[in-house]
Amino acid sequence: MPKQKYKPVRVKTVDPAARRARRRLALNLCVLLILCVGGAVGYTHLRSYVEHKLTFPSSAPRVVLKNRPVWMSDFLAEQIVASVQPATARSAFDQQMLVSVYEILKTNPWIRQVSQVRRAFVKGPGDTIEIDCDYRAPIALARWGDYYSLVDADGIKLPEQFNNAQVKKIMYGQNGRMNIRLIEGVKHAPPAPGIHWPGEDLAAGLEMVSLIYNKPFAEEILTISVHNFAGRLDEKEAWLVLMTRDGTEVRWGRPKSASDDFIEVKWYQKLDYMQRIVQEYHRVDAGHTAIDLRFDHVTFPIDEPPNSGQPQTRSATLKVEP
Repeated sequence: MPKQKYKPVRVKTVDPAARRARRRLALNLCVLLILCVGGAVGYTHLRSYVEHKLTFPSSAPRVVLKNRPVWMSDFLAEQIVASVQPATARSAFDQQMLVSVYEILKTNPWIRQVSQVRRAFVKGPGDTIEIDCDYRAPIALARWGDYYSLVDADGIKLPEQFNNAQVKKIMYGQNGRMNIRLIEGVKHAPPAPGIHWPGEDLAAGLEMVSLIYNKPFAEEILTISVHNFAGRLDEKEAWLVLMTRDGTEVRWGRPKSASDDFIEVKWYQKLDYMQRIVQEYHRVDAGHTAIDLRFDHVTFPIDEPPNSGQPQTRSATLKVEP
């Protein structure tokens, strides 16, 4: 038999330097893995410690109104705070609590818009909730039946209402000055709080309240009567009548926004009349039971005795210096 031929086998030799490099790489990977696992575990424990020990207040966070308006009473401020006050302590990282406060504030009729709700550090992390809102300022008390309801400039009915015995305490501030005026004679019943109170008569009354705001004679005007709005009782009489603190009348007429205001003198002429009357007579009614501002001359009624040959009541022109 022929002899078999064998190929020589080459034995690969491993470079000792390469072997050491691989060992170092494996060791480094093991160390890195251990560090990553340890770091993750440490971070979890640290976060838990921070959340439960350092950022978890010992009591429920305090609620603060950041931009409380000057007209807001302590009672109302306390009501708003109580409506969102958390019952228990919550972590400073608890975002859901802020969302819940925001949602509650959005439904509050006193709040026009919520600008910001945030956690603040006063004495400890997250121990205070700061609320920044745009509030609905009441400008009048509108009467319906035996009750008066607060209304803002947009005609939104606000929650509080008062009876006849309470209303004078609301009308005047602590300094004795006029705080808020009445609107009487509205035709439509009030809606639920936070809803627009319908009616052009109420809108006209609110416009009138805003128009005389801060005028020198405004302190004398207590009530805006809209009983005869649009001439619904007597088309010849004034649509709006301003009732004074002396029980007299300033017969204003059509509101500023009326489309047919050309029938009477302009609203700014009427304001000028009132300004000049106060300067000359020191009373917005000039000392008469009523004055009428609607036409080219300010007039006031004169009661004639019976059998005088004159109508029982006629008008005379009030002298008003230009």
